[in-house]
Order: sequence, then structure tokens, then C-alpha cells
Amino acid sequence: MIAAIMGATGLVGNALLSQLIESEHYSKVIVIGRSTPALVEHQFGAEKVQFIACQLDELHELTLTDKIDHAFCCLGTTIKQAGSEEVFIQVDKLAVLAFAKLVQAQANPALKFLVVTAHGASAKSSVFYNRVKGELEQSLMTLALPVLNIFQPSLLLGKREESRFLEGIGQVLLGGLSWLFVGPLRQYQPIQAETVAEAMYQVALAPQAAPTTRTISNMMMHDRHHE
Repeated sequence: MIAAIMGATGLVGNALLSQLIESEHYSKVIVIGRSTPALVEHQFGAEKVQFIACQLDELHELTLTDKIDHAFCCLGTTIKQAGSEEVFIQVDKLAVLAFAKLVQAQANPALKFLVVTAHGASAKSSVFYNRVKGELEQSLMTLALPVLNIFQPSLLLGKREESRFLEGIGQVLLGGLSWLFVGPLRQYQPIQAETVAEAMYQVALAPQAAPTTRTISNMMMHDRHHE
């Protein structure tokens, strides 16, 4: 199969890219983004991966020659990084939708689109971040993609290339207290980026008849990892 991925330089995306490269199920991995991902550690990375340099606002101009079987979207930023709410929306909502429309245009009836949003995502949320993520989910559902899988992680754990000060503090404080998240609190338990990537990879390979829309919660990803 052929996979396409956006957000491959982020925490989840980088971990997922490693799995896609090493997987015997994918003959080619198309990486779309603004910067080239690190492939030095992968023996077959250079020959298996095709990198397409593209600014996020140019996605609507892109045409893919290979028919995509599985499209993975791990795009995500913060308002601080984006610089404004408007730019945040352009990255975390509009660019994701543009990617979905790009692969949908190929009219592959077996297409699977897998996207990372956030725990608490809701178009009715009073929290801007969660509201945008919820609006994204609603917009993706209206596209009627053959198979849509939405992953909603809580606080992501892992080492980022760029510094996110408040998120770093949260990782230190909450990551070390993960054992406290029991019972109903388990839905909020911080999660390793590798665990999210692993869940995306496993769900992509699992049989799913179209049309299907499924939400994979933070707790479900934790449970799947410990099976």
C-alpha cells in the first residue's frame, strides 16, 4: 500500500513515520510538509519515502500521482507558536481539511483518513483550542470520507525538537503522576506520542468497511497499548 502523512516532524508524526517506513505493509510513504523529516536512522528511509515540499496554504494546488490508501494527519501547533488565533486555525483546521480534500479527490473507495485532534474536542467548547479541534472533526465528517478515524489524545508525552514551555512543565508534573489517573480520571491520563502513533498504525491496518467514522479516545489508546 501507499501511505501519505502530514505533520511528520512533530511528536506523533515522527514516531508514526518510523513505523510506516519499517512496515512491510507499505511500499511507499509520501511525506508532505514544509521541512524534510529526519530519515538517517532508517535503513530504507531514503528509498521508501518521497518528500513533497509544500506550504500549508498551497495544499489546494497540489496533485498526487500515486493513489493513497492510508492518509495520516498529525498536524498540530499552539496559539503561541502560531502567533495568533487566525494562524492557529489555518494550521490545525484549514490545512487538515485541505489535506483530506486532496486525498479524497482521488476517489479511492478504500481510502482511510486518520487524524489526531484532542481530548475534549467539541465545536461547542468554550475553550478555543478544543472548539477548533471540534469544528475540524465536524468538517471532516461532512466530507464523507470512506473511512475516517479520529484520535483524541490527552497531554502528549515525549521530547520535542522545539520548546513548548508550559507543555514541558505539564509533561514533568503530570507524566510522573500518571499512576494517579485511575477510574474516571483515566480519560485525562497523559499519553506517550509513540502510543498514539502505534494506535494509528494498528487501526490503519485493521479491517474497516466503508463508510465508517470512528473516534479513538485517549483511554482506548492506553488500553490498546497495554493489551
